[in-house]
Amino acid sequence: MQVTMDEDEVRDEVEVKNSINAWRQSERKIMIETVQDLIQTSHKYAKSQYTPNAQRVRWTKLAGQLIWYKDQILKNFSLEAMTVQLEALQKRMIESEEQRERQSMSRNYQTIVFRKPEEKKAEEAQNAENSKDSKSDDPEGAKEVPWKMPEGPSL
Repeated sequence: MQVTMDEDEVRDEVEVKNSINAWRQSERKIMIETVQDLIQTSHKYAKSQYTPNAQRVRWTKLAGQLIWYKDQILKNFSLEAMTVQLEALQKRMIESEEQRERQSMSRNYQTIVFRKPEEKKAEEAQNAENSKDSKSDDPEGAKEVPWKMPEGPSL
């Protein structure tokens, strides 16, 4: 059982996919900005002379964790970007294959060419000259005679 989708459904699906990707990118940007602010704050407290030594270790550890978290967000973004590029590449490949098929289909048919009357006359004249040239190469009066077995007494 095959399920087919109308063009409207396909178009709607693409629009939904694009809107989700745009929303993800905007949310990811907000997340990265927030994490970057937290990293800067934790660095500031870790380096501050007014922060107690016990707290300084915790702020440094938090900064490291936030950097790792930011790295994970960026990796996910790059994976999603690669997925989008892969889909675009697949679409281009499918289009190029379809174009090749169309070209090969058009190449399979022989082209019918109708020659002009002048071309026909020129070709006939050239053929006549070629036949005269081949006859003139033979010695004068020499004709090819088929070989016959001499008649003699039969056994």
